[in-house]
Amino acid sequence: MKITRIRFPIIFILFIVIPAYSCSDNKAEYALIITIDGLRPDAIDKTDAPNLDSLINKGSYTPSAKTVEIAKTLPTHTSLVTGLTPKRHGMTKNKYSKTLGHTEFETIFTVAKKNGLGTALFVGKDKLSYINVPGTTDHYESTDESDDSVQKLTQSYITYMREHKPILTLVHFPYPDLTGHRKGWMSDEYLESVESVDKALGTIVESLKDAGIFQSIFIVITSDHGGEGINHGAHIPHSIDIPWLALGKNVKKDYLIKEQVYIYDTAPTVLQALGLKPPADIDGRVIKEIFVK
Repeated sequence: MKITRIRFPIIFILFIVIPAYSCSDNKAEYALIITIDGLRPDAIDKTDAPNLDSLINKGSYTPSAKTVEIAKTLPTHTSLVTGLTPKRHGMTKNKYSKTLGHTEFETIFTVAKKNGLGTALFVGKDKLSYINVPGTTDHYESTDESDDSVQKLTQSYITYMREHKPILTLVHFPYPDLTGHRKGWMSDEYLESVESVDKALGTIVESLKDAGIFQSIFIVITSDHGGEGINHGAHIPHSIDIPWLALGKNVKKDYLIKEQVYIYDTAPTVLQALGLKPPADIDGRVIKEIFVK
């Protein structure tokens, strides 16, 4: 008896796993980080800051993010760009000299340059040259705590952005911190300084729209520390809580962030938004909650 065998075609089903935010449709084309030195979260509510209010409504926000315990400008910014705590990156001083050199750890700028991206760094305090590792930024500029730093930095950034369109930029405003040290945190002068920075934010946003990149940019606006009286630090009240806002490409709008955000989460989150892999074994983590799935 002859047995007829029916041959069925063998079908292979291929499952393709696509990492979140890795495809061109999801990643941002540009990223901008703005740090407002010494900004307390409650100052936003106690002053006339229409641009910050508007941006908060357009993005994902928490008024209770945390900076590092040292709560000083240089250690906090080192944490912001490396994704490491001061215990890991070792910068615990708040003064800079050339003998200190530059951080030895990878930063958002070193990762960007390894991937061939344009970078720029604008700061209001020269001590932040510590995070400007040679060869990692295409443009570096410091106003070194001048009284008109906010205006100078705003115009310098806009001019450079229009001509070069860097993919990754950090802009650091030294106010209202400098006013806080002179006149006190939450003083009338301090709140006026916040309003000055708020106007600068409005100017920057309009320039991004004019340049045609606002719809494709990922923005983080945060602070390095708060303060009380005329100082800030580990044991001074209102120093640790900072505002943290993300908006732009694929970010939830009018959203209050539920998870705890730390300043060193900024680095991996910004790199993820650009479709770049953060350095391995860092303390910061991507704030996935803010992204539209």
